[in-house]
Amino acid sequence: MEDGKLLKNRKVMKATMSKTISLTLIILLVLIGCGEEEFVGQPGTDSKAPGVITDIVTEPIGGGAIIRYTPPNDEDFAYVEAVYYPNENTERRATSSKFIQAIKVDGFGTTDNQKAEIYAVDTSGNKSNAVTVEFEPLTPPHIAIFESLKVTDDFSGVLLDWDNEEEVRNIGITVLRHDDFGDFVPYDVVYDDANIIDSKYNVRGMDTVDVELGFYVKDRWGNQSDTLRGVFKPLFEVLIDHNNITPLELDTDIPTETNYRNGNYNIQKVADGKWGEEQPKWTTQNYHSEIADLESEEGLNYFPMHITLDLSVETLLSRIIFHSTFFDQYKQGGIKRFELYGTNDQSLIDRETNGAYIWPDGDDPNITGNWREEGMDGWQYIGEFETTKLSGLPGNAVAAGDREWARENPFEFNIDPGTSYRYIRFRPIELWEDGLKYMSMAEIQFFGAPKDK
Repeated sequence: MEDGKLLKNRKVMKATMSKTISLTLIILLVLIGCGEEEFVGQPGTDSKAPGVITDIVTEPIGGGAIIRYTPPNDEDFAYVEAVYYPNENTERRATSSKFIQAIKVDGFGTTDNQKAEIYAVDTSGNKSNAVTVEFEPLTPPHIAIFESLKVTDDFSGVLLDWDNEEEVRNIGITVLRHDDFGDFVPYDVVYDDANIIDSKYNVRGMDTVDVELGFYVKDRWGNQSDTLRGVFKPLFEVLIDHNNITPLELDTDIPTETNYRNGNYNIQKVADGKWGEEQPKWTTQNYHSEIADLESEEGLNYFPMHITLDLSVETLLSRIIFHSTFFDQYKQGGIKRFELYGTNDQSLIDRETNGAYIWPDGDDPNITGNWREEGMDGWQYIGEFETTKLSGLPGNAVAAGDREWARENPFEFNIDPGTSYRYIRFRPIELWEDGLKYMSMAEIQFFGAPKDK
């Protein structure tokens, strides 16, 4: 019995000694490891200022400068700070981390000689002595835009056209007009941002009578140009009544959906004056082509395809508004790019009416299903247009709010002044989702001056 207890006690002692030895080894390893590791954490503070920046080179830019330098070699150097005054009443500060050996100062409204005080700052917040840097900015962006601004008569208003080569944002062009009391007050403000295409903007809502307007440009720092004044006479423009627009369903037009959802997606939906919130959940106010239901040879390219609309009278088009379907805008049959063509040649219409079109080799796709585009010869090119996404994501990927944005902001496209046309051919050339064989849309609205007006 005693021998058993002794054996048990020996085992306990052995286990205890093993644990003790293991714990001792762990402590020794930790101590050794700590001796080799670098310090991690908030460094201590001091009151010693870092050295100054050196090797300074200035690169003038519009309304400012980029200042390049060599930072001090202090171990606790953190960043560089610039203090400057774009005008007498405004102090501005800019900073640049220790990893970037340059700093940008901007917001100056003239090309006069300017100064900036540059400091090196360490992790304790100590600042070096100031280094004064002088430079002469290039023409400020708001002045460059103002000097390039051109204003011309346009449909229902005026067209603003300017250059913004540096793509500076947050630049506003204010349009002035006399109010009912005779005061020259803001009528519209145009901001040059990513939504402005080709630095052009139409100011609308005016009658076709002489009107005096003024224009000035202002940047986000409050710098303002002089005011350009002039007298303009807007051109006549109306929204073409949808009751006067007739889809023709010519022989080479892509077939209209007739079976899906009881034919609710027929070609008449293209210009019936209904879209957006007026649509039921399944958007039965939309147009949907029937090409997806046609049989075809494997690998056959269904694009481009087209439909034809009759505006009733020759019309000088000024712009169109394209309403996409809410559910299909960026997928399935949603249209990404399309072209417009026009003609006044009645023979081009007659040759495709009620089966009159002669298909090469007798291969009528309405019978065989081997669809391909025909009948574009003789039509006059008007322009190419592209729908976009708020998020800018590629392909048919969408972000939250993309579809809502497209519904609330239908795509408006200006049309360069040209020939008046009665017949318009709408020709999609790319969908948002590759590989599909049909198109869908909610509405097309046309604006311009009918020839009889």
